[in-house]
Amino acid sequence: MNVVTRRLLPVPELPDTLELTAVVEPELVVRVAAEVPGRISRRAERVGALTWHGREYPAGAPLEEGEPVSAGEPIVYLNRDLLQARYDRALAQFEYDEREFRRIQELFERGSTSKKELDDARTRRDVSKAALDEVARELERTTVQAPISGILNRYPMQVGEYAGPGDVVAEIVVLDRVKVVIDVPERDVHCLHLGDEVTIVAAAPQEHQLVGRITYISALADPGTRTTRIEVLVDNHDHRLRSGQIVRARLTRRVLRDALMIPLAAVIPLENGYSVYVVRDGQAEMRQVELGVLKGRDVQVLSGLAPGDELIVAGHRYVGPGQTVNIVERQ
Repeated sequence: MNVVTRRLLPVPELPDTLELTAVVEPELVVRVAAEVPGRISRRAERVGALTWHGREYPAGAPLEEGEPVSAGEPIVYLNRDLLQARYDRALAQFEYDEREFRRIQELFERGSTSKKELDDARTRRDVSKAALDEVARELERTTVQAPISGILNRYPMQVGEYAGPGDVVAEIVVLDRVKVVIDVPERDVHCLHLGDEVTIVAAAPQEHQLVGRITYISALADPGTRTTRIEVLVDNHDHRLRSGQIVRARLTRRVLRDALMIPLAAVIPLENGYSVYVVRDGQAEMRQVELGVLKGRDVQVLSGLAPGDELIVAGHRYVGPGQTVNIVERQ
């Protein structure tokens, strides 16, 4: 019988990879809230000039949705009329109490008043100072500033609306780095560790690959799908990855050393396992094999074959044990 054979050689290193669908999420989504109550009087203008992705943003231009914003830069201004009135009153009270304290202090030094009156004056002055500082801090917070640098994604509230403490007045998104979220099956999650490299493949607008590292592995599996959430942090300074984009993630479960790989087509299924044929002394010899990892059209052989064996890869289904064979091609 004419057959085609292949001399088996071990592969020094063979990554056992798993490819799964994943979703891109921003690294951070910060919802900036008002800390003091007030009506939104106006949106801020850009403090300094900025160049971002080849586009110029001049100083003094309105800060619009979808544009970059720097940490500490004003975003919106709240009406400060009522707080300004409270501040003026607190300032007047503090100045009065400060003068009274100094007057009583001079009287005490001359022995014209008691120490209790001096202590009471000092307490009134300190209380007034604390009230003045409190109103001053509230007045500062009528200017809502960006806590981080990123993209000013949107203004949830319009100019003229009343914002109470805790109401979101702006949303900032960080896309310079993104999280790629993967739901990993239960049988594979134990092979992954924090810091492992993951290749991210994006198809649109054209296929390109990025490399990230695992930064988070959930301690709890989803009870419905029996999958575990894993997050991969990927550098995205060119913003090629968009929030919500579907990508493919290639994870390496392990690296096989000296793996013996054979064509899957050379394997003959049996009722209680698998077999292959090798050529020995010009005759076909049947071998029982144990299979491991499937890699494309090849499969790993865990036992039954050894490096140097001459495996029959074509014509193996037409031979029997001990049959003389004619090798027409050696791969």
